[in-house]
Amino acid sequence: MEEQLITVVTEDGSEQQGKVVFTFDSDEHSYVLYSLIDENGEESTEVSALRYELDDNGEMTNFASLETEEEWQMVEEVLNTLVHEFTDDLTNFFTITDDEGEEVICEILHRFELKEYNRSYILYTFADDEEASEIFAAAFIAGENGEVVDLIPIDSDEEWAAVENELDVISGR
Repeated sequence: MEEQLITVVTEDGSEQQGKVVFTFDSDEHSYVLYSLIDENGEESTEVSALRYELDDNGEMTNFASLETEEEWQMVEEVLNTLVHEFTDDLTNFFTITDDEGEEVICEILHRFELKEYNRSYILYTFADDEEASEIFAAAFIAGENGEVVDLIPIDSDEEWAAVENELDVISGR
């Protein structure tokens, strides 16, 4: 997806570029969530919001500040929903390097713990495998937000049997 930039007039009257994060419509107005880009091309981590209209060419124009508390609350709810969805994506996908040195995005299908081995496990598949025809299993180390930091091989036959039992339980076998 191509990065969309807008020109924003800041409080001091100067113009600054902003990167469009998300646009959405309410019953009465259209809104843009954006982050400012400084003179070095660095994007701010703060997200701001403005109302906008579309001109005859479909370009955003007539930017205006949000006026009411209700409007701010609605925009904040949309932003919080986006953050929640994005955070879920981070914890449900991870990248591995295959035997050919290529990076492969994997999707987590199920997480579970086996107390007898004091480990957390995931069942996962390749994200581009729409039918999840091949399911893999591994113990893993989680980061602060639950994301997969490292995979740990399953070594013993007993541990594999416990993992396969979990797969049987969730698949209804």
